[in-house]
Amino acid sequence: MSQIRARSDAASTLRTAAPVTLASPPGSLTTSVGTTEAAGTARIAGGGRGAVRGSTGWPDTERPDTGRPGTERPDTGRPDAGRPDAGRPDAGRPGTERPGTERPDAGRPRARRLRRWWPEPGPRDEILDVTRRLFLALALISLPLSLVGVVVSERGLPLLCAVTGGVALGLSWALGYLRGRALLRMDVVDAVALAAVGAASPDPEVFLPLVFAALWFRSLYGSGQRVALRVALYSTAIASIVILWPVTHPEAWPLPLTPLAAIVPTLVITGVVGHRLADAIRQRELVATLDAVNIWLGAQLLQTTDATEIRTLGWQAIERISRCVPGLRVTKLRDLGLVVEVEGRSDGLDHLPATLPLHVLGNLSSDLGGSGTRGHRELDAAAGEPCAWIGFATPTIPHRRGTAWLVFGAPRGVPAEAARALDGLTNQIALAYRNSAVHHDLAQQAAHDGLTGLANRGTFTEVLAAALEVVPVEPVAVLFVDLDDFKDVNDAFGHRHGDELLREVAARLDEATRPGDVCARLGGDEFAVVLPGADAAAARAVADRVVAAIARPLRVDGQVVELGISVGIAAATPGIDLEELVHRADVAMYGAKADRTSSVHVFDGAQDEDKIARLAFERELALAAHAGQLEVHYQPVVTPDGGRCTAVEALVRWRHPQRGLQFPDSFIPMAERTGAIGGIGIYVLWQACADAARWRALDPTRTLAVHVNVSALQLDDDAFIDEVIRCLRVFSWPPEKLVLEFTETVMISSPAAIERLFAISGHGVTIAIDDFGTGYSSLTTLRALPVQIVKIDKSFVLGATANREDRAVTEAIITMAHQMGVSTIAEGVETHEHRRLLHELGADGLQGYLFLKPATAGEFGSWLEAGTAGR
Repeated sequence: MSQIRARSDAASTLRTAAPVTLASPPGSLTTSVGTTEAAGTARIAGGGRGAVRGSTGWPDTERPDTGRPGTERPDTGRPDAGRPDAGRPDAGRPGTERPGTERPDAGRPRARRLRRWWPEPGPRDEILDVTRRLFLALALISLPLSLVGVVVSERGLPLLCAVTGGVALGLSWALGYLRGRALLRMDVVDAVALAAVGAASPDPEVFLPLVFAALWFRSLYGSGQRVALRVALYSTAIASIVILWPVTHPEAWPLPLTPLAAIVPTLVITGVVGHRLADAIRQRELVATLDAVNIWLGAQLLQTTDATEIRTLGWQAIERISRCVPGLRVTKLRDLGLVVEVEGRSDGLDHLPATLPLHVLGNLSSDLGGSGTRGHRELDAAAGEPCAWIGFATPTIPHRRGTAWLVFGAPRGVPAEAARALDGLTNQIALAYRNSAVHHDLAQQAAHDGLTGLANRGTFTEVLAAALEVVPVEPVAVLFVDLDDFKDVNDAFGHRHGDELLREVAARLDEATRPGDVCARLGGDEFAVVLPGADAAAARAVADRVVAAIARPLRVDGQVVELGISVGIAAATPGIDLEELVHRADVAMYGAKADRTSSVHVFDGAQDEDKIARLAFERELALAAHAGQLEVHYQPVVTPDGGRCTAVEALVRWRHPQRGLQFPDSFIPMAERTGAIGGIGIYVLWQACADAARWRALDPTRTLAVHVNVSALQLDDDAFIDEVIRCLRVFSWPPEKLVLEFTETVMISSPAAIERLFAISGHGVTIAIDDFGTGYSSLTTLRALPVQIVKIDKSFVLGATANREDRAVTEAIITMAHQMGVSTIAEGVETHEHRRLLHELGADGLQGYLFLKPATAGEFGSWLEAGTAGR
């Protein structure tokens, strides 16, 4: 598989089991997110103008927090601003409720009439609300002061009019403050009540402070037109006083008109200043709220890299911005070249189709400082009313086609602050998407093999561990796949073509497996497959398909190549751990390699028990050198008279934690078969030179020749010669005092080995043939080899004193070697009779139990110090 089957996509559907409440910035709406639909269809609580929906549309939902302080939109003077149906032509009028919604007081005319005087709550910006509260207090304090003169001096109808007017004013002001808005009918009541109080007052100038207090308070509500209308109503109230005063106070007529007429310009100035003050406060509050939304969004985006959640958070932020601007509609469009696709939309764009013509983007204003342009027929039709529209291309998002546009508009135009907030929002979302893409790429790299795209070893282990958790409820099996002779193909065509071959094998492995399987490359030409829900029979069927797919001829560098493949199968059993299951699959794979009749082998515990033990022993051997379990023992080579030690042979031992001390015959053949011999040989070489250098440091007059056995496989490694030279340089060891022993069969059967022997000999290193006589025994081949020492096999030495044939062979080897200028060392000397015979035959050196059994470095050093050896 080129990728893990259960991979996630940036546009995949995100579902949460329960609603999640997201933290809200100060003064904004707390939003609950439930099930998230795909590609921008996030469901967000709130059915007002700012509720957001995806391209498929969402049903309206009721806002539970309507009317709570700090959650409303700033007032713009519209009587119905802040209502759930704000922006509709009939909003705020009785009988214009949405179809299908039943009001609690339906069918009760009296209740409906009362609701006219108890409007829906308006927005409560914190600073503006404090200002309104202060001006309300000023008005309420002015009210009783203005009524004192009437109460003291008037009786009858004037007193009744004054008291009634004062109560009406107080109730109207309190109701307006509590609900956060002033309806037109409230302004009419205020004007009538002011006229009543002024007409009843014995001195009209006394009630003028009440007029200004009322105007200061009311000018904090509504639009500029409403303020102008309010000034006109108050001026009419003053004019009515002039008309009514001759009736209520005939004794005081004529009334001085100059003071009353002079206050009209002051009323105008008061209304304008109060309205400007409210606008400034609302503007500041709007900026603070929009900044809080972007800060909240940034904090939320820092906590996620999931693309779907990023999209959901973006639409939540748009919904919060929409609540700050009455009538704001927002849609996300994608320019695909020939058509514009609608990816998301806010509430209020109910009739927006799935696609739009390309010219929709052509005439949009991109000036964030302006209110937008009008005349966009398709967008106005979707909004249900004419709006001023702004649109701009959002920053590019990785792995997305086309160009994304954010388009937004409002009937009264889009405030520059809201436009800039939406621009900042898109930049944050784009940055979050880029971060998500980088995170996704890094996750892919961490979980997948860089060459083939398959899962790597770590991911394979995680998937298998998860699959084993459901055993035995659901079966699981593992395939181990290994390419036969891939090294030869790699050497023939080069690593670049070898990599191409591995990629093709990975693709075929992906095709042959099932959709739910997880394919992995473990390293080199080794692959593995996790088969969830598969027993041994199902795994065998998959393995047969894998063999058939990979066995098809491949073309590499213009040539046809046929690959062999070995597949091991292991099915999980109850209670098995991951390491054991993988081990069984590995054993089965080696069983397939050993089986000439089939490329697939299913693990069988009874038949493969020995294989398991052998493979475990092999793995332990591969780690023996690093685990400090290898030991080097030493046996001396002495002169024929036995009086002086001239050399020492290094012999490796393996101190196994459970099996005890292991001799070379029990693990060297295995090490050569598995490739562990290279590490073992290098370890012995360095340890032997280090010990010999230490003995030389104790007695500088003693420099023993060090014999080290070398495997034929070590000669296949070009780096072996460099390692030998580096070891000699590190310990300042004379090259002629290092003797490398090779078996006779290796020396004469490999032309490459002979070439490397000459290279080593050229550096001054001494070459010896070990166990001479047990192989082809052709002394004439020594004429073409750089050999300085022949070691006679102990099988001839042990029999030389007992039968004539062994003595004749031993004598012949010594005689012919001397004639060719080659020294001889006899192995297996165990008795004095052996020593005397070999001395008579002319052997140059003796080695055996007669002098010392193989001993540790410390024991050998003590042996040297105890005798005359080496002097």
